[in-house]
Amino acid sequence: MGVELHDNRGLICGFLLQSQGPAIGIDIGAVSPIAPPDGPIWLHFNLNDGRARTWIGGCAWLPVEGRERLLSPDRSALLEVTGNTISGALADVFADDPERFGLVSISMDQTCLISGRRHPVSAAALLREDLATGLPIDTTPALFNRLFTHLVATRSKAVAEFVAVIDDAEDRVFAGAYHDVRLGQHRGGIARLRRQVISDRNACADFFAHPPAWWPKPATKELRRIGGALTSVGQDLDLAQDRARLIAEEIDSRQIERTNRNLYFVSVAATVFLPMTVISGIFGMNVGGLPWLEDANGFRWAMGCMAAAVALAFGVITWRRML
Repeated sequence: MGVELHDNRGLICGFLLQSQGPAIGIDIGAVSPIAPPDGPIWLHFNLNDGRARTWIGGCAWLPVEGRERLLSPDRSALLEVTGNTISGALADVFADDPERFGLVSISMDQTCLISGRRHPVSAAALLREDLATGLPIDTTPALFNRLFTHLVATRSKAVAEFVAVIDDAEDRVFAGAYHDVRLGQHRGGIARLRRQVISDRNACADFFAHPPAWWPKPATKELRRIGGALTSVGQDLDLAQDRARLIAEEIDSRQIERTNRNLYFVSVAATVFLPMTVISGIFGMNVGGLPWLEDANGFRWAMGCMAAAVALAFGVITWRRML
């Protein structure tokens, strides 16, 4: 018995938003590329699929700016307001690799939010799950705010994980167990995440300051609150980066101190036993005239000279306060 596979032609998910009740899932066949939709919708595409790009390119009601941004190969985060259209891209964490980042391309107006990605990302997947489980969202501004909330939340979670690692490293360093503390990889992850947070914050700065006229005031207030949360994430990352740097410096300082202490011990030991080496070297010379060659107590005299030389060296070191 065969299995019929559903082909949505590059559409990952689609939802029709309702003023009352949860959103309704729709497929690509329910949306005409010629006539605009009757109500607010969200369509999320896999931009690696040529059929999805063809549909976006041929969508007559999609603004030119939004169409160009969705199909653009540009990898930079940017959000622009052109007339009634908001278009651009925001950085997001890969769903299968929290150490890497991709882009969510967006085109939005009052009636639709069209988004796309080339690699599975976290925020869009979380938004899809929200709508699929019945979360009531009735407008595209509320939908975008929810997407942006997930973007900030994924970064907050990553920051919390980095802070936990730094706290553990800090405790181990000040407890003296710093030998196996390795923060290099985490410092690199913090730097990458910080760059993405700054990128998103800069990308949204103009949009936060000047949203389009149709954007409702409650959504604007919520958007700016989320933007403030993103700024707080950036500040937490700055603090985490500074703490990681200080811990690395403390580890280096302790390792240098330990090395210097070991070298100091070796130097003192070498200084103390150098006279013994000199004396034993002298008595090892195969030349005539060496004292005590015929004396039965010669060995005792030689050892006494060595002991006296060590005592003298130790006395000099103590006098010079080298111990």
